[in-house]
Amino acid sequence: MPQSKQRALSREIILSTALDLVDEEGLSALSLRSLGKRLGVSQAAFYRHFPDKAALLEGIAEQVWRLTFESFLDRVDTGAFDPESTPAPTPTASEPPEDALASPLSIYMRTYAHCLAQTLRSHPGAVMLLLTHPMSTPEQLALLAQVFVTLARHGFTPNADMLGLVNAVSIYTTAFIAAEVVPPVGGSPEQPVDLSAASAALDPEEAQALRPLIEDLLDGRYDFNAQFERGLEAILRGWN
Repeated sequence: MPQSKQRALSREIILSTALDLVDEEGLSALSLRSLGKRLGVSQAAFYRHFPDKAALLEGIAEQVWRLTFESFLDRVDTGAFDPESTPAPTPTASEPPEDALASPLSIYMRTYAHCLAQTLRSHPGAVMLLLTHPMSTPEQLALLAQVFVTLARHGFTPNADMLGLVNAVSIYTTAFIAAEVVPPVGGSPEQPVDLSAASAALDPEEAQALRPLIEDLLDGRYDFNAQFERGLEAILRGWN
């Protein structure tokens, strides 16, 4: 029986199972031994596909990118949005005209960021892996190339800055989601921080300078998702 399982073992099955393990038990629980136990095979069964744990980790990152790009391309291929008609956020007086915010590049990148955020929220155990393993392997770059080819088929030709923009949006989105879903290092404090008390303990001049910056937090009006959108738009406006 173990031999038949080994013959049926594929890279896709290994990565899917490894991501499931990370989702259920956390990244620290992942090892070739624990993965082999879950699949019912020996560690030696993995070496054809992954020579060591480092390669396996890159593969899990690849799996997360694949899920993200599949979600994005599904929206592109099914016409879930149209760069010519999808409205962009209404600009303020300090922002560029709406046609700059509604450019195909901005709409595609905005959608990509939302797909990446959704994937990471579904797989919080892999967030720090993605944040510390930039897209670099041949398999990961091949996935990105497929995205560019598909966009070209839809009449959009990426320019020389496209890879830089993808990197910037990817890092921003992953870091933002990490702040949302990754537990604090050392664990959460037993009592939540009282910002009002902390602010009151400051020198009056310092408190006055700080108050406008944390006013939304103090008044319970801080919106995490709105801040994500605001930062994303700032990146896209600066790139246009």
